[in-house]
Amino acid sequence: MICLTLMESSIEANLEVLENNRPYIDMVELRLDMLIDPLMIPPDTVKLKFGIPAIISFRKKVDGGKYEGNEDQRRLVLYTWSKYGFDFVDLELGTFFPEIEKSVLESGKKIIRSYHNFDMVPDNLEDIIRELSSRPGEIAKVAVYPYTSKDALKLFEVYDKVKDIKDKIILGMGEFGLPSRILYKKLGSMLSFCSSQEKSGAPGHISPLDMKNLYRVDKINSLTAVYGIIGNPVMHSKSPQLHNTAYEKARIDAVYIPFIVDNIDCFLKLAKLLVIDGFSVTVPHKVDIMDYLDEKSPELDTILSCNTVVLKGGLLKGFNTDSAGFLKPLLSLVDVSKINNCAVIGAGGAARAVISALKSIGKDVSIFNRSELRAVKLAAETGSRYYPVTRLDLLDGYDLIVQTTTVGMAPNEAETPVQGYKFRRGQIAYDIIYTPLKTKFLKDAESEGAVIIGGMEMLTTQGKEQFEIFTNRPFPSEEQKENF
Repeated sequence: MICLTLMESSIEANLEVLENNRPYIDMVELRLDMLIDPLMIPPDTVKLKFGIPAIISFRKKVDGGKYEGNEDQRRLVLYTWSKYGFDFVDLELGTFFPEIEKSVLESGKKIIRSYHNFDMVPDNLEDIIRELSSRPGEIAKVAVYPYTSKDALKLFEVYDKVKDIKDKIILGMGEFGLPSRILYKKLGSMLSFCSSQEKSGAPGHISPLDMKNLYRVDKINSLTAVYGIIGNPVMHSKSPQLHNTAYEKARIDAVYIPFIVDNIDCFLKLAKLLVIDGFSVTVPHKVDIMDYLDEKSPELDTILSCNTVVLKGGLLKGFNTDSAGFLKPLLSLVDVSKINNCAVIGAGGAARAVISALKSIGKDVSIFNRSELRAVKLAAETGSRYYPVTRLDLLDGYDLIVQTTTVGMAPNEAETPVQGYKFRRGQIAYDIIYTPLKTKFLKDAESEGAVIIGGMEMLTTQGKEQFEIFTNRPFPSEEQKENF
C-alpha cells in the first residue's frame, strides 16, 4: 500500500493535500504532532473525511517529530484520537501506554510498534525488528538512515533474515534508502510512505505521483525484474522516466531505480541480493566499473569506459551506448564536414566516449581539463592533445566545444567550466548535461551566436539502446522522450 504522510498544521490543509493526491494513494498517516492543537479537533469527523485507512502517530522530536512536551499530554492526545476508529496507532519502541494498546486491540485495530534511527543502520537491526514484532497484534516498523553503500547493503541484508515475520514495515531513509521504498512489496514490507512535494514526512520520501505512475510500486512483485542506474550524484537522473515509461508501454514487468553508490563492491553485492538484471552507469563510475566486468562488448576496447552492465548467470557484461548517443544528435543537427578541430572539456568516462565518437568520424580532438594527470593519460590513450582548462584563449580555434563534466548540473546551474570565455558566432557548443536543459555553458554560447546542442537528445538516444540491451526488445516508441 502507498501511504501518504500528512504534515500540515490544520485538518483543512491536510485534507487539501489528501484530495490532491487521492488518486495515487491507498492510505494516510496523520502526524498529530504537526497539528496546532489536536485536542481541539473532533477526531470522528476527520476519519470520516479521510474515507480511506489511516494511521495516527504523535512523534517526539527524538523520533523525527515536532513534539517536545511531556508524556502525559502525548498520552492524552493519542488516547483521545485512538478511540475513533483509526485503523493503526503508531507507538514507538519503549513507549508503553497500556490503556491505548488495550483499547486499540479490543476494537480490532492494530498497533504499529516503530523504531527510528536517523544516525545509522544499527548492527543489531534484526534483533530490533524481532523485538518490535514480539507482542501479539503489533506490526514491526523500522526506519533507519543508511549514509553509504555499505549501510545500504546492511539494510537490505536484513530483509532476508526476517522474512518469517509476516507483518512488517522496513524502510531506509535518505538517498541510499530510496530503493527500499520503491521495492517495498518485493522485499516484504506491507506499505511504503510518501509525502506531498510541498512538505516531506521523512528524508527520502518521494511524491505519491512518482510512487504510483513513475515507479508503479503497487504493481511490483517477486517476479518483477529490477534495473537501475548507479552514480554519485544520481537522483537528478531522467533515466527512470525514460526506462519505466518504456517498460509500461512495452508491457514489461520491470522497474528502473536510481541507486546512489559510493562503493562499487558493496553495490555489486546488493545487486546480487536484489537479483538486479542490469544497470546504467554514470559519473563517477564509468571507468572504475571496467575492472569488475567478466565480458566486454567490442566498443569498450576503444572507449575504455562503460555505461551499461547486464548481469546474467552471475557474470557482468559491459557495453557503452554513450558514444552512439552523443554522435546521433551532432550528425542530425550540424554539417560535421565543416568541423575540423574539436575541444572536449573533461577527462572522465563520458569524455572517453565523446572522444571515441569524434575520432570515429575522423575529427581531431584536444582535451581541456582541470586535472593534468588524468587528462594527459586520456590524451595518450586516445591520440589527443591536452591543455589546462584555464587556457580559454585557445578555445576560439575550435569549431566544436563539448562539455562533459558535471559543472553546471542542477543545483549548481550558475556554474560553467569555461567561466569568462566568449564564444564566437557559428561555433558549436554541445553540453551533455540535461538537468537543466539549458546550462550556463549553453546560455553563454547562445548569447554570442553559437549553435547549441543540449544533453537530452543524447540521453534519449543512448537510453533507447540500453533498453534494448537490457530487455532484448525494441524500444516501444519515438514518443518516449515527450514524457519527461
